[in-house]
Amino acid sequence: MTPYPIEADDRTEELTFTRRTALALLGASGATGIVSGSTNAETGDAETKEPERKWNQNVDAQGHDLRSLGSVQLENVHTAARNADRVVWKDEEGVFHADGPHDEVAAGEEMLEVINVALESLTDGRTSKEKVVIASPGTLGPFPDDEGIFELEIPSYTILDVPVTLRVEDEGENLFFVRARDAEHIDIPNFNLVGNPRYGLWLQSVDNVHLGDINIAFENAGEVGLGVRIDEYGQSERRSSDVQIDSGYVENSGHHAFETNGVDRFQAGTLIANDPANGGLNMNHTIDATINSVVGFDPGHPSTYATVRLANFCHNVSVGQVVSRGGAKGLMLITAHNASFGEVNIEGSTDSGIFATLSTDVSISGGVIKNCRGEAIRIHGYPQETFPFNVPTEGITVSNVRIFDSRPEAERTQTYAIRESGETAFNNQFVDNDVRDGGTEEIISVASSSTAVVGNIGAGIASGTTTLSPGEDVAARVTEISPREDVTLELRAKPREAPDARFSWDEYFEWDPEASAWELVVEWRTDPGEAVTLDYIVDRPQANLGRRGYEGNWKEYAADGTEDPHV
Repeated sequence: MTPYPIEADDRTEELTFTRRTALALLGASGATGIVSGSTNAETGDAETKEPERKWNQNVDAQGHDLRSLGSVQLENVHTAARNADRVVWKDEEGVFHADGPHDEVAAGEEMLEVINVALESLTDGRTSKEKVVIASPGTLGPFPDDEGIFELEIPSYTILDVPVTLRVEDEGENLFFVRARDAEHIDIPNFNLVGNPRYGLWLQSVDNVHLGDINIAFENAGEVGLGVRIDEYGQSERRSSDVQIDSGYVENSGHHAFETNGVDRFQAGTLIANDPANGGLNMNHTIDATINSVVGFDPGHPSTYATVRLANFCHNVSVGQVVSRGGAKGLMLITAHNASFGEVNIEGSTDSGIFATLSTDVSISGGVIKNCRGEAIRIHGYPQETFPFNVPTEGITVSNVRIFDSRPEAERTQTYAIRESGETAFNNQFVDNDVRDGGTEEIISVASSSTAVVGNIGAGIASGTTTLSPGEDVAARVTEISPREDVTLELRAKPREAPDARFSWDEYFEWDPEASAWELVVEWRTDPGEAVTLDYIVDRPQANLGRRGYEGNWKEYAADGTEDPHV
């Protein structure tokens, strides 16, 4: 994968071939050697070769032949061309050719037309994959008519390998994309695209698709450039399934870098979104997905999208790592269910580091969030009847996350480490996080009496310092611990400086009906005869038995792919 801007290399931009070179790449019969031209190979004298030695024995050569191609990533080019059924190449006159093992199938100055003919010329009705390799870089466009649609269409049972860079160049209102539609068994081992297409890759109602190393860099994309989109084709209403991406890099997209909508069984290795105008990885109504890592730089500007966004009833999604720098949000969850995030590393979000709503059974199991403009983590439950569906924000667990603001105190803008709000946020858990210096307004704020706050370093639902007075029946009383009568409270406390004498204490919580709040009461069990300063944190481990009566209709909407609430 290429974690930097893709540029046309001086060494590759004018990569040209002779026909015999192209046929050699194909392994075509009847060629007698690779002759002179823009690529010369040292194959020996064809007249004196031993008969048992195949003429193309060293074409892919383990690095021994086609030496002048070494400067153009030769390994990618001739390895891709090995066993190809069609090779698209450019001659020294600037004409593109599509050759098969036995003859030429297309030629012309318009690269897009030649590639499409090469794809169309593969065996009709095939049930095994055939391979087309783009061996020379080239430009697609400019296209002649404004508001036209121009596409490179990939049919079923096809391998399209693009180890070189294609440039889309058009200043009009045209729409260009590389697309597969109602297709299956497609493999794109390498794909390199720059310029201003509408989509880099657009896969609609596809099955069994493998994308290898995908690199797309937009230039002046405006509001339309989308890197890779996988969805369900509107006319067929058939979801895509079994799609895999090994690695992907998308830069400067005018829309999302990667997007899924209506996909079953999606897998990805590492996805990098460099400065997408909207989301880095935006997933909608996607089921059974596993992603190793997503890296986003400055996502969601000028919009408020995130490096990773799960929306419109995604479920059964697992992401190993989310890394986000700047941008609006690091992670955004809307109507997500059964989702897990192994580690987050989020810094400098201008909205929330993580925002979750209308989502259930989600775990975030480690990492770092720091230096956000608003909340580091915001979990919100909208009132019922706000949307056509009723979904609580429930069962969200945040654990082992370090949340802080490391900037000078006068420059800190991270308002909360963790903030839960809204009347339909229930049964969430904030456990074993380190939230020291986590917020300028409050460290942890919870709205629901059913949410557990346990074992966090630096804060609980209440924290502070109190002094235990000697000789008193009640050594200390701390008021307004919690306004919730129906909660479970637990104290963590330690003396700031322990006395030399024996000492011990008991604590309990007492409800004050006049103040409508719990009080912390500390009594001496063994009075040391001197004052003891106590640092304390109050947790809420919660004795929840699941009696909350909230009936949502999430499953009804999640099962119906035609619903699109556009939350």
